[in-house]
Amino acid sequence: MASTSVDGAPVPPQAQAKVNGIVENDAAKGRVPVHTFDPNASPEAKAAAAGKEKNKLGLEDDNVKTGAKELTVDTGKAKASVLPTITIEDVDRNRHANGNGEPLEKSPASPTTPAWPASPTSSTSPKDPEVPGAMPDGPAPAIPDWYKLGWRDVSGIDDPTLAEGEEKDKEVLALFIKEQFYGEWYHNAALIVATVIVTHFLTRFHFGWGWLFILLAFCNTYYSMSMKRLRARARDDIQRELVKTRLSTENEVESADWINNFLDRFWLIYEPVLSRTIVASVDQVLSQNCPPFLDSLRLSTFTLGTKAPRIDKVKTYPRTEDDVVVMEWWLSFSPNDTSDLTERQKLTKVNPKIILSVRVGKGLASAAMPILLEDMSFSGHLKIRLKLMTNFPHVQLVDLSFMEKPAFDYVLKPIGGETFGFDIANVPGLSAFIRDTVHSVLGPMMYDPNVFTLNLEQMLSGEPIDTAIGVLQVTIQGARDLKGSKLGGGRPDPFVSLSINERVELARTKFKHNTVNPSWMETKFLLVNSLTENLILRVWDYNDHRANTDLGFATFDLTVLEQDATQENIEAPILKDGKERGKVRFDVNFYPVLKPEVDAGGKETLPDTKVGIVRLTVHQAKDLDSTKSITGDLNPFVKLYTGSNKAPVHVTRKLKHTNNPVWEESTEFLCTDKSSSVVIAKVIDDRDFLKDPVVGYMSVRLTDLLKAKVSGKDWWPLSGARSGKMRLSAEWKPLNMAGSLHGVDQYVPPIGVVRLWLQKATDVKNVEATLGGKSDPYVRVQINNITQGRTEVVNNNLNPEWDQIIYIPVHSLKETMLLECMDYQHLTKDRSLGYTELKVSDLAKPSEAETGEFLYESKGKRDAEEPLKLGNGAFKGKLHYVAEFIPAYAVRGIRFDSHANELQEAAARVADRASAAGSDIDEGETVRDDESVVDIAAVPEGITAAEPVEEDERSEGEKGHRRVTSTDTAFSATSAASARTSGTSAVEGAENGVEEKRPEEQGIEMSKEELFKHQAGIVIFNVISGRLHKKARLEVLLDDAYWPAFSTIRPRSTHAQWDYIGEGVIKELDFSRVWLRLNEADEGDKDDVIAEWKGDAKAFLDRTLDGPTEYTLVDPDDEDKKSTVVLETRYLPVPIKLEARESVNNQGLVRVDLIDGHSIHAADRGGKSDPFVVFHLNGQRVYKSQTKKKTLNPEWNESFTVQVPSRAGANFQLEVFDWNQIEQAKSLGAARIDLESLEPFTAVERSLPLSHAKHGEKGEIRVRLLFTPEIIVKTRKNTSTFSTAGRAMTQIGHLPVGAGKGVLQGVTGVFKKHGNSSGSESEDDRPEPPAGVVSKQVDYAAEGGSPTAPSANFPTVNEGGAHSKDPGTLRVVVQDAKDLSTSDIKPYVVVRVGDKEQKTKHSHKTATPEWNESFAFAAAPATQPKMFVWVYDHKTLGKDKLLGSADIDIWQHLQPGEAVPSRDLTIELREGQGLLHLRLEYDPDTPLSTRASRTSLHSITGATPNASPSRFSLSRRRGADRDD
Repeated sequence: MASTSVDGAPVPPQAQAKVNGIVENDAAKGRVPVHTFDPNASPEAKAAAAGKEKNKLGLEDDNVKTGAKELTVDTGKAKASVLPTITIEDVDRNRHANGNGEPLEKSPASPTTPAWPASPTSSTSPKDPEVPGAMPDGPAPAIPDWYKLGWRDVSGIDDPTLAEGEEKDKEVLALFIKEQFYGEWYHNAALIVATVIVTHFLTRFHFGWGWLFILLAFCNTYYSMSMKRLRARARDDIQRELVKTRLSTENEVESADWINNFLDRFWLIYEPVLSRTIVASVDQVLSQNCPPFLDSLRLSTFTLGTKAPRIDKVKTYPRTEDDVVVMEWWLSFSPNDTSDLTERQKLTKVNPKIILSVRVGKGLASAAMPILLEDMSFSGHLKIRLKLMTNFPHVQLVDLSFMEKPAFDYVLKPIGGETFGFDIANVPGLSAFIRDTVHSVLGPMMYDPNVFTLNLEQMLSGEPIDTAIGVLQVTIQGARDLKGSKLGGGRPDPFVSLSINERVELARTKFKHNTVNPSWMETKFLLVNSLTENLILRVWDYNDHRANTDLGFATFDLTVLEQDATQENIEAPILKDGKERGKVRFDVNFYPVLKPEVDAGGKETLPDTKVGIVRLTVHQAKDLDSTKSITGDLNPFVKLYTGSNKAPVHVTRKLKHTNNPVWEESTEFLCTDKSSSVVIAKVIDDRDFLKDPVVGYMSVRLTDLLKAKVSGKDWWPLSGARSGKMRLSAEWKPLNMAGSLHGVDQYVPPIGVVRLWLQKATDVKNVEATLGGKSDPYVRVQINNITQGRTEVVNNNLNPEWDQIIYIPVHSLKETMLLECMDYQHLTKDRSLGYTELKVSDLAKPSEAETGEFLYESKGKRDAEEPLKLGNGAFKGKLHYVAEFIPAYAVRGIRFDSHANELQEAAARVADRASAAGSDIDEGETVRDDESVVDIAAVPEGITAAEPVEEDERSEGEKGHRRVTSTDTAFSATSAASARTSGTSAVEGAENGVEEKRPEEQGIEMSKEELFKHQAGIVIFNVISGRLHKKARLEVLLDDAYWPAFSTIRPRSTHAQWDYIGEGVIKELDFSRVWLRLNEADEGDKDDVIAEWKGDAKAFLDRTLDGPTEYTLVDPDDEDKKSTVVLETRYLPVPIKLEARESVNNQGLVRVDLIDGHSIHAADRGGKSDPFVVFHLNGQRVYKSQTKKKTLNPEWNESFTVQVPSRAGANFQLEVFDWNQIEQAKSLGAARIDLESLEPFTAVERSLPLSHAKHGEKGEIRVRLLFTPEIIVKTRKNTSTFSTAGRAMTQIGHLPVGAGKGVLQGVTGVFKKHGNSSGSESEDDRPEPPAGVVSKQVDYAAEGGSPTAPSANFPTVNEGGAHSKDPGTLRVVVQDAKDLSTSDIKPYVVVRVGDKEQKTKHSHKTATPEWNESFAFAAAPATQPKMFVWVYDHKTLGKDKLLGSADIDIWQHLQPGEAVPSRDLTIELREGQGLLHLRLEYDPDTPLSTRASRTSLHSITGATPNASPSRFSLSRRRGADRDD
């Protein structure tokens, strides 16, 4: 080894080894090229060595950096005349395979082997072909540098400037002829000269006139085309100048020069990148679809030129909806225009140019043929509509529509290339034919009035763009007065063709013989991707031996289906050439796809339905049986079938010469029964003119396909072949139709109920901490994502105590209950605070007795303290509860009659009509353009693939599949269907090891009378249908009506078809109530009740147990708006033993008579007191008595009524105060009233001793108590997160009257029977108060006084039909307020009736002010319909602050026919919080002038009853009563 020296001095070996290590380390990093030189070499030699390594820099040219890897250069002896063969398709295709489908060994590379792209059989090629659309395993193949992509490569701007005398490649014309001697005029002159010369020779050689006319046609076409292009360019120039000078007469049209300026500069940077992207994508497609007789197809040159597209002008439409933007754009792409270019830009200008290189032949005997497309130009008038949304990308839909036909031009030279190419536009008629073809294709798609819709939300969601959003059921009834006749005379044979925007024909009817009034009555099912398009019904006249005759078409706008999905008896005119040619009658039904539901863990799950849309995707196949082909190569394609259908639902494209095909094609079809559906796939070898043999087949259940999709295993073995497997997947999209969710077919009767005593939760998650509040928790219990029960809401508390018992129906030991703690939100969706699970099998077990009343028994109570699991796997808080299973009686007949769903019934009607039409002489056959005989006999009956196989599993011989003969049906679909019992399969039952019992087999029978002997049980509702005045969900509420027992889905139409089964538990049949209401809001949103019906549960069951019954629901705000629903019920008794606090005897009304007091403590200096009494229930003040002056033995004789939600847990107290005019009232003692010991309907008198912490026990108060049991309705109210939020619940009234709105009314005992069995009338004809108002009749007898005008009658409607306009006197008593925003305020009230205002005095600083001031107004029903109230905070300095407001419909509360026209009102304030107590009194006979306008309430005899405290639940805490 020679030693290294520098300038003749030797280098030590250790130092040289160290230097070599550094160099090798840097070179291994690969960041930059590392050059090594001979240190004694000359500078020229070093530069030459570095120049050889220049390609390591990775730059294709001086300016554009690419991510391409270095190309391997073959330096072997290659002939210069041999061109490299570029086959881009070889990157992903394995064409070299032996008979077993295994790749051949790679032969040594020959010197002529191209370096790009890599050979598919090389060691670097993947084992399997890459799936189209998948992420590449490595970098994409580099594009050769001799490709011309983008304007820089085509213009040669980066090429070095040639020295003078070396310009060999410059055009001859540019060298020797000046520019003014050639150009467009030169071409036109040359055309004249050439025409004269050719004409001379035609005449000389005695050609006929025909040749002369052909020549003249070519000349005329060329000349007219050139003139048309000249005029178009001139028009663009003029238009651009007009925009610049603002000469447009349309003032609303604006220029877009700012964005054109940006595009001019950005285009030069972006166009090369865009060109490379297009070539990289298009070349792959061209290579995969290259015909066998061609060697290759590739884009060798691609550029869109140096001139950017322009937006000439823009017009906007400001008067649109808030979330819609509408604009009109005038677009142009005219790269040949040079009027706005500088001289420098003209020199470097590049026109658009695309060269497609077509190589014909193979190997050395191949030749490249360039096809040139250049000088493309385009201009159009486009209308754009943007539909905005809140989520990213904030644009949901983009609608594009050309207002007029766009103009486009191009130069296409298929032969001859750039120099000698012939423009096909010069061929007479060809250019017009291409233009008309383009317009005919784009016209139905996006020419006005048609629009092309881009759903950006769907595109970015990852869903396929062509996925269906629902099923369109079109029933074509018939047509009338068709105008048209056959060519030889006679009437037409009409049939109807269905399409969307005239794109592709989707379905056809049968034709009817010789009639102008045909009746088809045929139903077709269409999958639709958008409701923004039009359904086209085109009527044709059928002809046997010639083309069918068009009779006209009718259109139907699909957007109307968004409002009402059922459109019946539509009559649309049939138009042709703008004239009416008859009418067609049809029905349209739309069944949308149901959206996925989000469970407690945040995971989306699809609703389980039996009807839906199936999206089948044929991905690829491997190791196909090549022994069935002589050459060993197959041309495979796939036919997909469903069940016994002989026509394929989809046929894939045919691939050539491969045993491992990749299709990646999808199709969708409608499935009416998921459990019994079978999918059949046949892999067929295409033999051109010979019969195509079946290479392999598979038959699989749809349910197995869907399960395999979840597990990620989607490879299925092929039967009938030695080897092969196919990758096939399916997606399920459920349809919203009657019975699809919770229908009769899916229903399983309950086995019992779980009694859940939800006690409390501790340290729950605070989701409102950032807003300065606390969570408003409640617990909901879900089974299979269906809410079965909920507790009340405890507002603003992280350690809520519910102490509530709820009953949950359960249907199987396999069920799992999800106990989820939720944060209640008044306006938005509730939020999860954590969840825990409870299995039914931990609480119940099958009964050991073979027969009896019960099939299951309890395992005992379970006292649990479970941590609450959050969605991210963490835990926060604990839930305390006690659970116990109570079995239900095993009663037979707890089912409803099942029937086919809507789509199955429609399909059955089609089949019936088809069979009945066999003898109809007027019935024609279905018109088909291409009749094909499908042989499905090759696939035997039964299932051939029950389980998927692994992708890398070898499927040779019998492994992974097995042959199926006619006697071997494998695992049949019928046996699978028979294995299902009551919603669970036999396999699942075997896994759990528990054999479930069903009352259908082992139950007992009960009559209606026997059922009604049981007070507690489960009511099963079958909501069948309805006729609604608005589309709304039907909610069923029971007893206290705090939460709905269940809710149906929103119907597709006002002609609702639900077939929905729901359940609810009642505890005391004799006293239970049923409330049916229509809620227009979505579930979880703020309630919007549009109609309701209420009645006794027992009478309701008595009617509905006998069969479907119709009930009329009335709009609470407009009695003329009525809706009807049809439903039936079943009753399943459950032996529930109620605790005392659960019974109706534990809640109701308590009448308190405050009689007198004795020996009360003396607080004044004179030994007397001024006592008054305040009553509190559960911390809320419910009543305040009058003040008795200067006495220790006061006599009040006052009474009031209070609603008690629970006697057992009630904290009812009274406290006596001494009134002081200046100081705050002093307490004289308090006493607690025991309500639990009261007997219903029995008045009891008690003397309550007063006790005080300072004075001890001194004095007593005598009261009389009367308890009346009654169900207390509870309603949810606003949360208290913000200052404008309100109470989470309210409990007023005995009936649910507006839950979610705070609309509650006075009570009548549930023990009173009203005989309301018709199901269509309300028990109380009085209109209900609006939201936030409680209206009560004034009890003057209890107050010991009388109204001002006791004999006054309310003004009634006179004979003329109008209210009396004579004004009477309206007295408004402003009593007090409570729960205002803060205590540091001095509130006062302003009252306005008509144009008159009155104001109270402002009180001292308090949140519970008392005014007791009275005002009189002149009022009449016809002149002053409303009263307005404002509450202000008095400011000594500055403007008074508004604390809240309200408006009251006076005559909604003061009703006709009342002996005493007066009401006590409790008003919930808007724009703030708090409750205001008013009293309204009306005297129609006394004018205002005879009465005082203002008095003090102390002068009015009798007390003022306040609002009931039962607005608040037992679990209320301080601050929980704040509302909006």
